[in-house]
Amino acid sequence: MTIAEVSIIISIATGLIWALTVLALAFGFRRLKSTTTDSCPTVTVLVAARNEEQSIAACLDALIAQDYPSDLLEIVVINDRSTDRTAEIVTEYEKHGVRLIEADPPSGKIAPKKNALMTGIRQTSGDIIITTDADCTPPKGWIGGIVKQFSPDVDAVVGFSPLHGDGLVGAICRFDGFINAVVSAGTIGLNYPTTAVGRNFAYRRSAWENAEGFGDTAEGASGDDDLLLQRISAKGGKVAFSTDPDTFVPATSQNSISDWLRMKRRHLSAGTRYKTDMIALSNSLYLFNLMLLVCLYLTLTGQLAGWTTASFWGTKALFDYITLSSGAQKLNVVNWQLSWLIGEIISPILIVAVVPLSLIGRVTWKDRELKR
Repeated sequence: MTIAEVSIIISIATGLIWALTVLALAFGFRRLKSTTTDSCPTVTVLVAARNEEQSIAACLDALIAQDYPSDLLEIVVINDRSTDRTAEIVTEYEKHGVRLIEADPPSGKIAPKKNALMTGIRQTSGDIIITTDADCTPPKGWIGGIVKQFSPDVDAVVGFSPLHGDGLVGAICRFDGFINAVVSAGTIGLNYPTTAVGRNFAYRRSAWENAEGFGDTAEGASGDDDLLLQRISAKGGKVAFSTDPDTFVPATSQNSISDWLRMKRRHLSAGTRYKTDMIALSNSLYLFNLMLLVCLYLTLTGQLAGWTTASFWGTKALFDYITLSSGAQKLNVVNWQLSWLIGEIISPILIVAVVPLSLIGRVTWKDRELKR
């Protein structure tokens, strides 16, 4: 067979997997169910912070303004060896009930952010643990809205964290955050949780203990959210996804393309620690994007008919649109269509380029070089 014929066969096979996967996500959205409870458990909010003097005050202002009963709430900032005024600023909020603790001494076997979160969990007592980042400003009803979804059978709740930013970088980050939420919500609806964001993630302390915390995933640079979610699910914990707008936690986007690429490389590096079936599916989806580029090259060099390549790209775009439409409706995301159209053109290139880079060498976070 010719290269063109082989490419067509592989593209059809992997394209079918892609289509079934994105349609399954849309089906998962339909299966999402709201869970509610009237109980008011004790809550610990953890913010791991390193060199966040520019954003920590706005985050704490938002947290102390929460409408959850103050006698059931503890707000804790774990200072991860900051070299700026982060700790000093947090200290000014102690009069509002905010608690500052120092991260335990670093260990070569535990990634810095996980080490900070583990320190916070050990030194607090809330029945529900909620994490967010220092550059986030949760709305007033965030904690109450998340807690309401902890019905007796729910062990973890994942929330949406839309990104905000200007220009091309802001548009890329916003759309990327939207896609991540679609994957997270869809897989949770399928009872097969895969991803979460540490900016808006909550779990029972008992679920954390039952999952043995970060366990053997503690060393990785990323995955304090999605790998923990997978550990909780693997232990039989039920997971819910919040589509309540009052629980959406906005955050600022990266400042440059290079910052975004570094973030993506760090996040994708956690994939090496996923379960075997997740890795196999991810590899198939990656191969489909690679074949899209191969087919494009073959068309440009006259080895493959243009309509064949166009049909592959067009079919992918159609199935993506169906699923993203469902996600946008659930998550109240508007004006996403232009980003989707641009993304259909550039995402195969980005995926093919960035994924291999996440699998080699070390990654950086907060000016520190870490293991994958």
